[in-house]
Amino acid sequence: MIRWFARLGPGLMLAAAAIGVSHLVQSTRAGADFGLSFVWLIVLISVLKYPAFRFAVDYASLTNRSLVYAYSRLGRIPLFWLLAAFLVDMFIATAAVSLVTAGLLISVFDLPFSGPHVAVGVAASSALFLLNGHYAKAEKLIKVLVVSFSVLTITATLIALPILGEGGRELFAEITPTRSLAVFIIAMAGWMPMPMSGSIFISSWACEKKDLGGDQIDHDSAVADLRVGWVLTIVLAVSFAIMGTAILFQTDRVIPANAGAFATELLSVFTAIIGKWSYPLIAMAAIAVMLSTVVALLDVVPRVTASLIDRMRGRPGRTTSYTALLLVQIAGVTLIMLLLLGSFSAFINFATSTAFITAPALAYYNYRAVTSAEIAPHYKPKSTLLVWHWAGFAALSAFALAFFVERVT
Repeated sequence: MIRWFARLGPGLMLAAAAIGVSHLVQSTRAGADFGLSFVWLIVLISVLKYPAFRFAVDYASLTNRSLVYAYSRLGRIPLFWLLAAFLVDMFIATAAVSLVTAGLLISVFDLPFSGPHVAVGVAASSALFLLNGHYAKAEKLIKVLVVSFSVLTITATLIALPILGEGGRELFAEITPTRSLAVFIIAMAGWMPMPMSGSIFISSWACEKKDLGGDQIDHDSAVADLRVGWVLTIVLAVSFAIMGTAILFQTDRVIPANAGAFATELLSVFTAIIGKWSYPLIAMAAIAVMLSTVVALLDVVPRVTASLIDRMRGRPGRTTSYTALLLVQIAGVTLIMLLLLGSFSAFINFATSTAFITAPALAYYNYRAVTSAEIAPHYKPKSTLLVWHWAGFAALSAFALAFFVERVT
């Protein structure tokens, strides 16, 4: 059991990156505003995205190269798609998860500062942590945080199940098609369980895990690691929707519009289920897992972007500085937080929706990578996985079209 847990890493890093905004915020909001009405969508979009992530792990574990290398072999256009995705993650996504983390810190410690100011401090502090250890240190911390928070969340959900429908209360909302509903659905699906750019990240983590673990990390163990992380993200997303339904939807409580108040309401969901005695434990666990999300983004985005820039310049070999890009990332997050941030809810919806700008392209190029000549024929995806992939690609394309239509009309 200990040896099996030691082999885990990229999958749990993926879960750490996923649990943040998509789960704590969007899944909880889905439950609070619509009950169990969109649980099916949470599961469906997560399942449809899986092949693209599986292709990433297949490629990385079989070639010991990240998808950035694969994209560079496919031409410059795929690299430009990657650059667009990374710019979103480097600034918008990192700002979003830092803001949610800031809300938790403000709520728990009653900080006399605004969400944006605390968010900048969160990002800067996490960057300093990473400069002293990078992936190996981040992985050890995140394993403990994700597992601990997952146990707490699943326990709270099991306790909440008997509350569902208590006293004849409704479990499903009456859905009326509106523009705001469309915006929320697109936003929720964008990062459920995480944006497609995460497939590039896990390919990088898989390579680093291979370097750390040597021959112990083979293709089968890499795929098993992904499955553990992926199933965990789906279970936790559904769990937050259930808790949001049991505590908020069934009592007609309204989700607050600012980061600190939202965090207070989120923590009240746990304490209402488990008891007030659990507040310190839940609060610390929630802060820890959100910090792990920030750490995961700050660890991988500059690292993979550096590799991408080197490939685009025709100089593979990591000549671009990770530290320099990390500082650029912090500067960009600071600019967004202090100068460009408007409504908390509107910003979160915008940040999660932008994932669809590049999602179909990345899913397609992941398929191209795993079906290339670099992969031995018996490791290439079988027909079932290919059909699954194209179904996901069609769904992502439909969401991308809906995102653009919503933005221009």
